Amino acid sequence: MHDIEDSPEELIFDKIESNIYKGNALELPIIGSEKTVKKVSPDLLRNHISRKYGFNNFFIVASGAVEHKKLINLVEKYIDKDFGKAYNARKHIKRQTNSNEFIYKDIQQAHLILARSTYGLISKKSTSVSLLSHILGDGSSSRLFQRLREKNGIAYQINSFVNFFKDVSSFGVYFSTKDQSVERARELIIKEFKKLRNKKISEKELNRAKEYLKGSILISLESTTNRMMRIANSLIYYGKVKTIDESIKKIDEVTTNDIFLLRSEEHTSEL
Repeated sequence: MHDIEDSPEELIFDKIESNIYKGNALELPIIGSEKTVKKVSPDLLRNHISRKYGFNNFFIVASGAVEHKKLINLVEKYIDKDFGKAYNARKHIKRQTNSNEFIYKDIQQAHLILARSTYGLISKKSTSVSLLSHILGDGSSSRLFQRLREKNGIAYQINSFVNFFKDVSSFGVYFSTKDQSVERARELIIKEFKKLRNKKISEKELNRAKEYLKGSILISLESTTNRMMRIANSLIYYGKVKTIDESIKKIDEVTTNDIFLLRSEEHTSEL
């Protein structure tokens, strides 16, 4: 917990999501606070599990060298009672304009995030959001990396990000630079966002992002753990196991116009 406070790169992400999801459970940091951790007791933990974990949200997922019948037998042997029904209702999030927040630390660099909420994972537009993030700031060929690091040399680190939840996500740009370059870096980032708002990206740029996204999915399948997590997430968010072909098809269906409309209809001139 104290490690996060001493790590600007981690602390700033906690703070921005607390800001974006203010008034909702999503604003709370997963690790908790000293106050909440000190209150945890065996009874509190057991009560939480009984309320939040039930057969209606309980999945057993396996991948790799697994014999299906043996797994079923183990489940029937060790899970021999009804867990009941869990109640995990979360308030619907009102997407809102964010306020600025500043945290002073006695360090040499400035760490900043420009972010807002956008479409969640189950939205038809989630794939467009992922592609937009890649085009903007994922990798050395991205627009922001080229503009801020290669051409102007004013960012130690810069990348875009999307943190998906089922019905909402946080989308933004993280960068670190020296104090004197903060405003210049911010101006250049805003210019890139405005470019996307005013002009469609090229087919070539979109296709490059698509191939990267598809490649990332396929490479991740080399890990049995990733395969397992992919199945579990698919069941939780979509109620079924989405095939790889379905995911690839969704990526291929995105057009340059989809990216342009995403910027035009959804975001302000800044984000």
